[in-house]
Formats: sequence, C-alpha cells, structure tokens
Amino acid sequence: MPALHCVDSGAIDRGAGNYRVSCAEPCELVSLDGYRRHGTIADLSVGGVYAVLRAPFPPVWRTVLLSFMLPGESRPVTCEARVQWHNPPSGLEGRGSMKLAFPPGCGLSFRVVDPQDAARIAARVLASGKVF
Repeated sequence: MPALHCVDSGAIDRGAGNYRVSCAEPCELVSLDGYRRHGTIADLSVGGVYAVLRAPFPPVWRTVLLSFMLPGESRPVTCEARVQWHNPPSGLEGRGSMKLAFPPGCGLSFRVVDPQDAARIAARVLASGKVF
C-alpha cells in the first residue's frame, strides 16, 4: 500500500459551490476504539463523503479509517477521515433529522488521502459537473 499524504482538498474547490457526485457504493468505517460499521456512500466530494450508517454513529470529531469504492472502479480508496456531523433518524422512514434529503448517517471530511486516490476522487467528482 502506498504511503498516505495530506492533501489540500480546498485546492480543488471550484467556485462557491461544492462539486458532488451521488452514488451508492459500500463503505466501511473503523476506529482505534473498536468502532466498526459497514454503510453506503451516498454523496462524494473532493473534501469528503456522506455515509449512510445505522446507529450508533461514531462521535463527531472522531478520526476513522474509511474504505470505499469509487463508482465503476474495482480499486478501493482507503483514507483517514473525520466525522463532521450526524444526521440521526427523524422518525420519517429513511430520512435523517438534520438533512431530510439523506437517510440517517454522518458527514466525513477527508484528512489523509493517498495522492493517487485524491486525484481519482477529484477526476470523478469534477467529471460529474454537478454543483450543490
């Protein structure tokens, strides 16, 4: 496995909006305290992901090892990510309480990403041309 390096994802940001790709790729989150969850990446940007997970979620600010596939690729991305926010269940079927457009889960920011993986993520996101 190549060495991981810090990547300034802000250098890839284009304008006021954030380029994002909707997807439905499996993921896994693991932390040093024994937390482990399988989920689904619902939203991908150069700065992070939204992961659909069942509760309990890892605590906000917790650093986790995140592994996921990019849509249509067979090589996984494994990186260090930080939990930024939670979207707990709302009581409405399949909707979170903080952001109803998403199922329950959490937003994660990329902290340490292999430069080749960062380039793959950026290419995928920027090719979508979707700004949210």
